[in-house]
Amino acid sequence: MTALSEAEPSSASTLRRTTLAAAIGNTVENYDYAVYGFVAAVLAKNFFPDATPGVALLSTFAVFGAAFVVRPLGGLLLGPVADRLGRRPTLVLTLIGMAVVSTLIGLLPTTETIGIAAPILLVVLRMLQGLAAGGEYGTAIIYAAEFAPAHRKGEMASRVQMGSLAGLLIGAFVVVGLNLSLSATAMQSWGWRVPFLLALPLGAIGLYLRSRLGETPEFVAVRGRIQEQPPVDRRVRRALLLIGVAATHAVGFYLAFTYVQNLIIQLHFSAVTATAVVGCALAVGIGLVLAGGRLSDRIGRRRALLIATAVILVASYPLMAALTAASNPWLLALCAVLLAAGPSFYSGIAPITYIELFPVHSRGTGVALGFNVAVAIFGGSVIYATQWLVQATGDNRAGAFVLIGSAVLSGLTALALNGVLVPSAPQRSTAVTPEPV
Repeated sequence: MTALSEAEPSSASTLRRTTLAAAIGNTVENYDYAVYGFVAAVLAKNFFPDATPGVALLSTFAVFGAAFVVRPLGGLLLGPVADRLGRRPTLVLTLIGMAVVSTLIGLLPTTETIGIAAPILLVVLRMLQGLAAGGEYGTAIIYAAEFAPAHRKGEMASRVQMGSLAGLLIGAFVVVGLNLSLSATAMQSWGWRVPFLLALPLGAIGLYLRSRLGETPEFVAVRGRIQEQPPVDRRVRRALLLIGVAATHAVGFYLAFTYVQNLIIQLHFSAVTATAVVGCALAVGIGLVLAGGRLSDRIGRRRALLIATAVILVASYPLMAALTAASNPWLLALCAVLLAAGPSFYSGIAPITYIELFPVHSRGTGVALGFNVAVAIFGGSVIYATQWLVQATGDNRAGAFVLIGSAVLSGLTALALNGVLVPSAPQRSTAVTPEPV
């Protein structure tokens, strides 16, 4: 396999290679995040052993959120790199950072060994992981979309998002396998380290694929040219619109695929059952992500977003209620799959929407900063906030209201997108002329 040259035409083989290389970084990123969520109960005992079980779990989720707090800084640092030096070097840099930090978490001594330094180092490593992830997602979806033909940009961006769910699914399989093959004592002692250490070979595969990449045709076309920046108020408006669109993307993603796993354990099912159920939801969700991207190419981003948010608004509460009342694993799996369906479909539409909010020359910075602010606000807090809300109210269905609230915000934002997007594909008769950028 030869390396892609800069601005190579978008043949079918080129699209496959670029989307695979772009998606694998998101696979590694979300594998790391998923593993942390799936072994949260084990981490709580190893790094917060003196706390009560509920407080220890909250503390572990707070550390989980630490990576999200610094993601905007990562976007601020790495987004301009993508706009000035290129998409390719940024993708290589972010992948190395994520794989190395995850490996270090797997090697970290516990509180029993080094005392208070253990949770402190865990927080530091999670923050470094967040810095690297801050430049990963936005650059990856931009890379795939900028290689794609106009009528398939939504589909190609959604394929990168599929990599995100694939990372969670791989994490689920690894953790289920460990729980089935190891005793609870072994899992608590050393088994939890294995999935973190596996990030290193995954990262090596991704690094090889990304080393074969060239630059995107759209970036090459504007590189080195002096570009007039739009007024600050217009850039701020577009960033706020991205944050609004991303609300449901972030909340739905982490609630459906990370929080639900811990909720199932709290409902007195085994950790193996909980992770297997989430794995089923992920497997179905991967297909729905692609369906969302394809629909956005056919009917436009705004209409597709409105359809997805409407489904989430109507379905979230009854599905969460059914999930918390389920009495057997099969019914539990069905409810989890249906609960995750709306957010999965939505997350296939959102990526291309982010991209089309910004022109090529400022796209890396705009998408990275806006998306990571949204993830810091909504993604990093959703697990902690939902767990707190459940404990405060005693109602396991409380997570539905968090998801519904995000869908309301994103739906209102989608209504405000009329005439704002810079379309990458020809729109139907309902399309309007975008405002200048």
